[in-house]
Amino acid sequence: MCEFLFDYSDIDKLKSYFESRLRPDANSDRIYFPSHIADGYLLYYRISHEVFLIINNYRANTDIECVREPVKEKDILLHFRKYALDHGLEKNQIISRYSDNYTPGNMRCMDARQGERTYIHKGAEVKSATLVLKSSYAKPFFKKSSEIAERVDNYIRDSHKYLDKFYLSYKQSVLFDQIVQPDTDKIENYLFYVARGIRLLETFWKDVLRWGTSCNPFSINSAQVGNIYKVSDYLRGHLKEPFVGVDQLAAMANMSRTNFFNMFKEIHNQTPLEFFNNKRLEASYTMIIGEGSSIRDVMDELNYSNSSKFKKAFFEKFNIHPEAIT
Repeated sequence: MCEFLFDYSDIDKLKSYFESRLRPDANSDRIYFPSHIADGYLLYYRISHEVFLIINNYRANTDIECVREPVKEKDILLHFRKYALDHGLEKNQIISRYSDNYTPGNMRCMDARQGERTYIHKGAEVKSATLVLKSSYAKPFFKKSSEIAERVDNYIRDSHKYLDKFYLSYKQSVLFDQIVQPDTDKIENYLFYVARGIRLLETFWKDVLRWGTSCNPFSINSAQVGNIYKVSDYLRGHLKEPFVGVDQLAAMANMSRTNFFNMFKEIHNQTPLEFFNNKRLEASYTMIIGEGSSIRDVMDELNYSNSSKFKKAFFEKFNIHPEAIT
């Protein structure tokens, strides 16, 4: 068991603590784990003097225990993740254990005055982004409106109460993936992560402002969301076959056609057919660029029947004619 004991009161001290325990990379901002502890890294960025971003991206090679000690100030912690934790409360401390249960992603909103002890078992994949909002950052929002302060307090309470129903929106999911699974072909530096952290923070405030008026961010059933992602995986795995239709996909998700269609579009920002066609085009691009396949081979492999429509769709998506790269 490897134990880490820390708090979020000061990002510089936090970063120094993990640099002393782990293996900082002199050529990057990343703090890598020694291989006997984990494969992966941590990142710490200061967005402002009152807001900072923490990124976890690793696979545990031993059991790990992380003890986040409480702080005196009412700092707010926004923990975005795509892995599951089972939570309990013991002596005013959150006890969290890594779970192998499926999760499409969610965000916990916590009061930093309450500590947390987290157990991560060997083999666990940990990918998360945490935004720490210092109390001095949040106070101006609360001074403008006591209603905002009350909404944030309710948000903190209900983000745990309804954790099994809350999920990352399409925008949050995209930003999260860009943070924890960045495109290595693009330039990544301080601003790359900070910009996406700021945009994640904006989604939180928009949820707070809308909550209790037009929508409730905790009202979505995660079992249904999980079924949507299972259907998405099915479509990715059957690109060589004709599109089966929304009715059959809704039946696979155990949902009504309307509910399935609307939720699929909310999560993926596109209809099921648009999702299927886009994934098929991405596969065709990989075959042509990476494997050197001919247009005819691609059309035969991915069940395209009309070459003119395929070439037009390919150009509209990638802004290049497939003939130019074959």
